[in-house]
Amino acid sequence: MKAYVFPGQGAQFVGMGKDLYDNSALAKEMFEKANEILGFRITDLMFSGTEEDLKQTKVTQPAIFLHSVILAKTLGDSFKPEAVAGHSLGEFSALVSAGAMNFEDGLKLVSQRALECRKLAR
Repeated sequence: MKAYVFPGQGAQFVGMGKDLYDNSALAKEMFEKANEILGFRITDLMFSGTEEDLKQTKVTQPAIFLHSVILAKTLGDSFKPEAVAGHSLGEFSALVSAGAMNFEDGLKLVSQRALECRKLAR
């Protein structure tokens, strides 16, 4: 059985997704769409921001989601899991990667989740 488990918050790192953006037209398109949906250039923070930038919940959660989903999508026909799962936030990546939810809706939900988590932490 081939299963994929997607990570949750804490898996972020500066430079995440840059190789995908630079080497895949699909990845670049999805990252640019994410910038539009989020209303800020998350790619700038992911690719060349600081660790502190990435620790902001409003950045961290969408960044991990984007990296996971875009990586799965760029695998194309090589991505054929029999099961997917996710740790916390990773559940959204699993749902989108498995086709149970579309990319745009998944990103909007993750972004809203991040904003709500930030409110609760205050």
